Amino acid sequence: MTAILLALAVVALTVYGLERNHHRQPGPGSRLVGSTNVEDRDLPRVTADLRASATHAAAVRGTHRREVTPLRSMRPARSA
Repeated sequence: MTAILLALAVVALTVYGLERNHHRQPGPGSRLVGSTNVEDRDLPRVTADLRASATHAAAVRGTHRREVTPLRSMRPARSA
């Protein structure tokens, strides 16, 4: 019996605390008010990263490039 009363008291205090907190919070209108003219910096940053990556890859390919010479002639072998 005391366990049930203690559980009801805990539930009642929890509900009271949640309701009190709910009433103290401002409405959804005031949280949604704000500026919408923010600068989106993601697109310029991503394009700059891609350009830098492409430049770096081209520079790496240019410095490590070596001439490939074929070992054999590219003509098919003649049959006898």
